[in-house]
Amino acid sequence: MRWKEVDEGKQIGGPHELAFDENDNPITPSTTKSFPDKLPEDANPVLVDFYNYYVKRAFHPRSINSAMIWDATTPWSYYNFPLQQNIEKITAPKLIVTGEKAHSRYMAEAAYERLTDPKELIVVPGATHCDLYDQMDKIPFDKFEEFFKENLK
Repeated sequence: MRWKEVDEGKQIGGPHELAFDENDNPITPSTTKSFPDKLPEDANPVLVDFYNYYVKRAFHPRSINSAMIWDATTPWSYYNFPLQQNIEKITAPKLIVTGEKAHSRYMAEAAYERLTDPKELIVVPGATHCDLYDQMDKIPFDKFEEFFKENLK
């Protein structure tokens, strides 16, 4: 269990989220790896996207996502940060970029709806979530330049 590391002074890796069974008891991960050595042929497209990024083209042994070195304290700042709590109060120009095929697209669109003007949403055709990390041919640099030239006067 995740709190064992505190009690025993050990680092125990595990998934991003702490899973619970039907009785609300924490489930001890069976592995400390984020991804299997090989994906099944019918793997979920989101899993394939993350696998291709974190295991293949962007793998690094000290990356918390590649090497699964998350521990019980890694996600605290994320969990404790009330995402978008005051999004309507942002007065500066806003640019949101998401991929057409991104699993997270709905979050980008929901945030965009809550934002006040001036705002712009770019949906990159054919792009997944991870494509926008490093696929230079899909990242809309021309749109970034246009937005910044217009809004950073």
